[in-house]
Amino acid sequence: MCRLRQERKPFWDRRIFFADKPALTVAILKSKNYINLDILLVVSISVCCGGIVLKLKIHRTFFALLLFIVSGFLSSAVFSQNQDNKAVPALTKVVFTPQWFPQAQFAGYYMAQELGIYNKYGLDVVFQYKQPQRTLISVLTEKNADFVTDFLASGIKMRANGIKIINIGQISQRSALVFVARKSSGIKKLEDINGKKVGIWMTDFQEVPKALLERHKIKAEIIPVVSGIELFLCRGIDVIAVMWYNEYHELLSSGINEDEITTFFFNDYNLDIPEDGIYCLRETYEKNPEMCRNFTKASLEGWQEAFKNKKRTLEIIRKYCRENHIPYNNAHQSWMLNRMEELIFPSGGKHVAGFLAPKMYLDTAKKLKFTGVIKTIPPYGEFYKNVLNGNTSSGRDESISGKEEDVQK
Repeated sequence: MCRLRQERKPFWDRRIFFADKPALTVAILKSKNYINLDILLVVSISVCCGGIVLKLKIHRTFFALLLFIVSGFLSSAVFSQNQDNKAVPALTKVVFTPQWFPQAQFAGYYMAQELGIYNKYGLDVVFQYKQPQRTLISVLTEKNADFVTDFLASGIKMRANGIKIINIGQISQRSALVFVARKSSGIKKLEDINGKKVGIWMTDFQEVPKALLERHKIKAEIIPVVSGIELFLCRGIDVIAVMWYNEYHELLSSGINEDEITTFFFNDYNLDIPEDGIYCLRETYEKNPEMCRNFTKASLEGWQEAFKNKKRTLEIIRKYCRENHIPYNNAHQSWMLNRMEELIFPSGGKHVAGFLAPKMYLDTAKKLKFTGVIKTIPPYGEFYKNVLNGNTSSGRDESISGKEEDVQK
């Protein structure tokens, strides 16, 4: 039972009121019986302690001094905290739209968000996903997002068609595109695709697969694919364009053996065009180049963290999948994360460059022009901005025009 005890002693040897239940303490405070006490000590005693009772002797003068010291310390701490809060600048809100729903393809951005890297660079990043039938062009031009990720070929096509977008960070450094066909369909070499049904995504990512067919003068029936591999599994198409880090593994996981399929990796056919880069409107860059620099730099740091601890990264990817009601498969996402590492570090390095080399740009643009995807090649300095070099004050970089003679310098 809760008890209240007071021992009558001279003030210099006064005992402390002791309550072994917080509820009793409240009752004491309400009754105001504590006014003449030196100290009210509240202790919650567990059963395992055997009902141990604490008694302390504290001199009134010493207690007053102790209160003074503690009060001063707390006041200083609160003042310091208030000063720190005043020094923290407001975060800039930005909206980011990746090409697809949550998966390991975007692991670096999720890590930058979860580890507070975006906040460190003064950004409050909101992830916003588009529907499959909607293009990234519309997301940017309608100003539903500040930054998007897109394929390099798609970005060059948009810029060549007059849409003023710029690349501020080239994440992928090699191609992951693959044509896959069943050997049973009679397709063993690229020319065998003539007259066959080829499934290609219907938005944003058609340029390079069509360029490969054009380059080799292959006449095939193009079947638009919204997403997934079901049409190929049901034999509705003979060939399907897939990403090595994604749908290729899904095909293997569906029960198709590697010895049953023929694969055509685009980089084996002189179309090693890297995919994922970070894009924004030129207007956005010229208005706030520092924001663009910070978003790119924070995203690259996020990618570095993504590969340092892959187990932790996969847990975060699972979180984003569940929050957006996307099925999560650990084996598949692990495969994707490992393949992304190889695409971002093709030479086995460990530093995310985020740089679009002039030669890479010109090679890609020339191939797109040769196959009729674009009519003119946009100048390199108008398409790509190296925001990481710290020279973002003017929002302009016209040092390289994109002409072949400039790139070879």
